[in-house]
Amino acid sequence: MSVLSKTLSVSKAAALCGVGRTTVGYWIRTKKLYARRVGRNYIIPVEDLLLFLENSGQQVPVELSHQKANRPIFRSFQNCWQHFEGSRHVRNCGECIAFKNQLEACFSARDSGQLRCSECYQCSYYLETINPRIQFIHQINMPAAVIQDFHLWGGNVHCAELCEVQPRDLVGMAIEKIVHANSLAKIIGAIRKMMLGNLAFENSCRIYVYNSQDGRRKIQVSIYPLREPEGVFLVLGMPEYLS
Repeated sequence: MSVLSKTLSVSKAAALCGVGRTTVGYWIRTKKLYARRVGRNYIIPVEDLLLFLENSGQQVPVELSHQKANRPIFRSFQNCWQHFEGSRHVRNCGECIAFKNQLEACFSARDSGQLRCSECYQCSYYLETINPRIQFIHQINMPAAVIQDFHLWGGNVHCAELCEVQPRDLVGMAIEKIVHANSLAKIIGAIRKMMLGNLAFENSCRIYVYNSQDGRRKIQVSIYPLREPEGVFLVLGMPEYLS
């Protein structure tokens, strides 16, 4: 297998794992292993195979060991309607704004009222695909959030306190609800530069966020790109009086 290969055929996955094609087919049919249907065949994202093998206590083939070196393994990215394919929930997807607009982060449309699903923080798609990738922020002892396309994937309890909301309310929240109007252009410009590959962002950048008591609150903010997926950033913010 090529080192750069990101997907495997059923036959290739079976050969690597030392099992028959029917066994891999059983893993797929029983939803133990995620695979994408392409015509009459299935392709298996390498990260999903690695995750399945690790979670089921099976040995990871040496040919795939480099794929998991020095990094956590997550489920491959898929759209929410792909996640729900084959379930009863999928019948709601046709009328959902996320499907109609092919949104990568469906929860970014939470405030539209046009999502046809449960609360984002309770959604199996969010819990299984998105949430594991941002769990690390709860180990950070200062306000921290993960954002993409100017919407939050989520934030830790310190971020929620800073924003004066519950942690669950941060999921899908647009940054204009957090960043004061006087600082919005500054933070959007910084994020756009980083999306274009300019990583020279000042760690000491100061912006204002909304505050119910004083109208606004000054914080020192830092932004860092995450390894994957592309265009996702970690944002750290420290209130000025704590710096």
